[in-house]
Amino acid sequence: MPVAAIAVGAAFLPAYASAATAHHAPAAHGSTFATGAGAASGFKTFSSPASKSVRLQRAATQPVKSRTSATGKIIYAGTYDCAVEAGDGTQANPYCFLQDAVNAAAPGDTIDVSGSTGYFSSHAVVVKTSGISIVGTSDQSWIWPGNADAGKPALILDGVSDVTVSNLMLTATNVPSVEIVGSSGITLDSDYIDQRFTAGTDTLTIDGASSNITVSRTFVDNGTWTAPGHSAISIASGAGNVTLASDLIAASGIKADTVAGLTVTGNTIQRTCAAAIDVEGASSGISIQNNLLEDANPQSDGAGYQSNCAANSQAWAPDVVISANASAQATADYNDFYVYGTDATDLYSWAGTAYTTLSAFQTGTGQGAHDVIDSKQAQQISNFRSNTDGAIDAKLVKGSAAIGSANTSAPGALSSDFYGASPYTSRGAVEYVPVDPNLAVSLSAQNTSALGFSFQAAVTSTDVPLDLTIAWGDGTTSNTSFTGSNTYFTVHTYSKPGSYPISATVTDNQGDTVGNTVSVTTAGSDYTAYGPVRILDTRNGTGIGGTAAKVGPNGTVKLQVSGSGTPGSLIPAGITGVVLNLTVTNPTATGYLTAYPNQGYGGVPQNRPTSSNVDFQAGQTAPNLAVVPVGPDGIVDLYNGSGGTVNLIADVSGYFTQSAASGYSPLSPARLVDTRKGVGAPKAPVAAGGKLTVQIAGADGGQLPSGLTAVALNVTVVTPQTGGYLTLYPDGGSRPTASNLDFGAGQVIANAVIVPVGSDGKIDVYNGSGGSANVLVDVVGYYSTSSTSALVPVTPIRLLDTRTWAYGPITPGGYAYLWSKLSTTDPKLTAVVVNTTVTRTKGSGYETVSPDPNSLNAYNGGTAVFPTPPNVSTLDWSQGQTVPNLVQASTGQNGIVDYWNRSGGNMDLIVDQFGYYQAD
Repeated sequence: MPVAAIAVGAAFLPAYASAATAHHAPAAHGSTFATGAGAASGFKTFSSPASKSVRLQRAATQPVKSRTSATGKIIYAGTYDCAVEAGDGTQANPYCFLQDAVNAAAPGDTIDVSGSTGYFSSHAVVVKTSGISIVGTSDQSWIWPGNADAGKPALILDGVSDVTVSNLMLTATNVPSVEIVGSSGITLDSDYIDQRFTAGTDTLTIDGASSNITVSRTFVDNGTWTAPGHSAISIASGAGNVTLASDLIAASGIKADTVAGLTVTGNTIQRTCAAAIDVEGASSGISIQNNLLEDANPQSDGAGYQSNCAANSQAWAPDVVISANASAQATADYNDFYVYGTDATDLYSWAGTAYTTLSAFQTGTGQGAHDVIDSKQAQQISNFRSNTDGAIDAKLVKGSAAIGSANTSAPGALSSDFYGASPYTSRGAVEYVPVDPNLAVSLSAQNTSALGFSFQAAVTSTDVPLDLTIAWGDGTTSNTSFTGSNTYFTVHTYSKPGSYPISATVTDNQGDTVGNTVSVTTAGSDYTAYGPVRILDTRNGTGIGGTAAKVGPNGTVKLQVSGSGTPGSLIPAGITGVVLNLTVTNPTATGYLTAYPNQGYGGVPQNRPTSSNVDFQAGQTAPNLAVVPVGPDGIVDLYNGSGGTVNLIADVSGYFTQSAASGYSPLSPARLVDTRKGVGAPKAPVAAGGKLTVQIAGADGGQLPSGLTAVALNVTVVTPQTGGYLTLYPDGGSRPTASNLDFGAGQVIANAVIVPVGSDGKIDVYNGSGGSANVLVDVVGYYSTSSTSALVPVTPIRLLDTRTWAYGPITPGGYAYLWSKLSTTDPKLTAVVVNTTVTRTKGSGYETVSPDPNSLNAYNGGTAVFPTPPNVSTLDWSQGQTVPNLVQASTGQNGIVDYWNRSGGNMDLIVDQFGYYQAD
């Protein structure tokens, strides 16, 4: 009999004791269950190969410094969005809107901008305060305007002076990503500036009223090679003293018109149809040196190589264009040209004359004495930041003419390259690093529990000392050091479910650093209270297209859960499990109902399991709660395992997602309400159409805290005068049309309920019948944002069936126990989600499911005591009945769960598992 939890190192072993026997566990009662079936549906391997390694800019790891450290302060902000600003700019509580941090800054202040992989701020930023620094402190300090700010630049520097912006990601759509307007003394360093989904515009613009502007060690990707006339960097007429140094410019180039002072030094520019550098008008003070100027090619990101340009009716411009009015005050030298294949073009257009060869250019102008044509194509560098796809041929290879041939005294030459490496003596933005050009790291992570992962980082390197840092995406890091190629193994457990970016950086003894990132998602899920809302009723067509139709013999209803529910607040896609109250009514034959995911993990069709959720007899109305795993299509299958027709009703009261919401806290079952005895309510049945309000927060001796979002209950109706139903819902809210428990006159019947709790800490129980009824309410657990147990849904699987068990049925006063054998290193298993069904009942009574007080050691040869079951019921039956009920059973302190027969005759027990809870 396979078990889901075996996937995380736990095996359930059933055993049995009767009231007449000493409670020493018999040896090998049952067997160790086989692995394979019932596996956790969310367990997965996540990986990122070494080819995804990215060489990192060293500037990004330098400490934050204000421009005027003697007087300035640090203001903290993040690039993420919130509904309402709750930050105050402190390190403990940063602003969530970067604009608020900018508005709060004074001259001399530095704004520390954090980021999180996969997230960006959708709010544009306008800087109007001079003398400040804005510094990204991660490789994902990202601004990409959207929503209300859609169509705005990510950053505008408006009429300011002495402002530094470093290590930010700045993205826009259909407008420039960065605009510098009427400003001076501006430095953009080590930034990432690109455009997405744009119809064509300049990427970074400097207006004619701006001066003393430096853009250095920055990746700029225009991404619009098919839109003529647009540039990566555009400098308007009247601007002065602009320096562009050690930048990577992809899919476009630089265009300046009548600028007074322009220095273009040490850049790598992979031009497309337009020129790499185009200086027009009466520009003066022009210096163009140490640049690597390349053609695009079919392997490059831009795709604007010569044949594509011709096919799109665009010209194939010279690499460098200097107008006649600018040529007298222009210097060009030490530039390296790489021509792809047969895509040769004029190298220069100088004062209106085109020069196809360097010798002709040198002879005709006296310029370019040290220019070269390179025979070696630089290797492509891509994915400069997480969640980006920008690429450029920038990594020099052995034999390149650019290596070690730069003019280190050229105007604007930097002492370190794009990545912060020095000495810096090569042309282009990236220094040739011969120590270990193949330094790389691959990452792999695998779910091991609800919140845990095994992890490995495989580093490829030469035999040099290396430092490896793992950032887990939850604010924690791990560090190790070793020499040469190695594989680092470790484990990590998160405190809450969710998706997390795991980043690894490895640094060699030359200071060269590469990084790789893999995003992982926990197998465990948190609970979101919802409704209750009816999403299926075959009697009136709800959930099946609006036409009433009974489910035929051995028929299946495919119930779309994701996207259903209350208009304006529908159940989202991506849920992993759903809490459904399932009711079978008007069956024409005896049978059972099985609920299971339509698709398994990965989208494959799911085979129907052998488990059951509701057992019913002809003519009977039978309810039962179900926690059903949900596949990626958001559909749950409901199978009618009978030879007759049935009507089905499904009410949803919550769902599970792999994101932080409410965790679960199991409790030893305890009675909160018994209207027969006046426990937790007046000593009187609930009147017909009446409502009973139950205090949840603070109940059970204070074990139910305030602020809980939902409570897990077992509710029993006793001897109602007429048939009807109970509906449980949050106090203070409107009563829904859903039901939790349907009953007949005089019946004693129980059902599990998970119900949202009102803001006042109370729930309401409504008696939807024409007569009075006594009500019992037992608590088994609760959900809250502070609870740590997460659900792992599993493929439904049968754990125990005493009808085929060697020890036979459970005798009156006896019990079966199931335990999980957990080693000291296993994550804590706190509860199991099981459906219990009693059948072949020889007397009337009830079942109690509770954690066993004995230790596991007691069952392995130690001394055990005979437990005393708590005074609660999980399900009730009359002689001869077959009755199911769901229970989220606490495993207590020892992992053992008892299933008691509290009736006057033998009964058989069936236990089907649908999931389990684990804490961190």
